[in-house]
Amino acid sequence: MDTDVRILRWPDQADEADRLARLEAPRLLIVESGVPPPTETSCVVDWLRLPADDEDLRARLVALAERAARHPSRPVVDGYGQLSYRGTTVFLSSVDEQITKILVENFGHPVPAEGLIPRVWPQHGTNENLRVHISRLRHRIAPLGLTITNVKSHGYVMREAEATDTTRRLPRRAGATTHERPRSRRRQPQRIVTTQPNTTPRPR
Repeated sequence: MDTDVRILRWPDQADEADRLARLEAPRLLIVESGVPPPTETSCVVDWLRLPADDEDLRARLVALAERAARHPSRPVVDGYGQLSYRGTTVFLSSVDEQITKILVENFGHPVPAEGLIPRVWPQHGTNENLRVHISRLRHRIAPLGLTITNVKSHGYVMREAEATDTTRRLPRRAGATTHERPRSRRRQPQRIVTTQPNTTPRPR
């Protein structure tokens, strides 16, 4: 997944830097001349003092993006129904917020439906209720690069969308053979277009 690095001016944008720190979003702080540098030690933050060289700036951005891609992080649900992940935020309904909080608590691990329904609908929840909200929630969190999958006999798991890609096949071992016959390509018949001679007499 592509990781965007935010560039902020320090200390002018200190509040925004604090907000992104809570989201574990990668950020590069451009420090004004004569100002003490930030003391944060997260692996997804770095700083550069002005005046800064363009090559140094690009090198810091690339390094931050690479570290952020390897940095283990999980989404955050605040008290206002906002789900944030890697600097992107979406709003959730009250029911979706409750489901999301449980899935975020177990981020990367499946939660059985029996563990979700009683916490979201203590009195009259059903599997159908849960399926409807999970389907809607999948669309809601897609812009964050997240998805929810149903692991058979285990439950629902929230994780990064790329982590669910199982369409890639493993490379074949050297010397391995296959008994499958190659498919023959069916030739498509050529379309022949004919034109009729113009029999209309020319005006004299």
